[in-house]
Amino acid sequence: MAVKATVDKFGITFTDAYHKVVRLTYESTDQKSYTYVPAGELQYDEDENPIPPVAVPPTEVYVKKNHCYFEVATYASEQTREDHAEPIYRSSYNFEPTMTEDDLLAQAYAHLKSQSGYEDAVDC
Repeated sequence: MAVKATVDKFGITFTDAYHKVVRLTYESTDQKSYTYVPAGELQYDEDENPIPPVAVPPTEVYVKKNHCYFEVATYASEQTREDHAEPIYRSSYNFEPTMTEDDLLAQAYAHLKSQSGYEDAVDC
């Protein structure tokens, strides 16, 4: 799985540049979130003095956060990749995966194609 897209690098236009995800990392963490009770209206006693509000501690909630980080190696062409040549350059991206889908690699390529410069990318 890879995509082909034209890139300009080093003053050269590579019309069949081959972009391959070479590293994909998935991370799932539980992040603490706080919910605060909104302050109520100020209360007054019978002498019209303000009554100090009662402090209500926030509620702690843990929220699951999923992230994928991936690296793309860009080669001059598919043939240079097959010949084990060095990539022209490498770039890194990250996204929040949809956990209803199983294929994180397909999601990484979908994210890549949504980036600037990859609007006309073709799967190969």
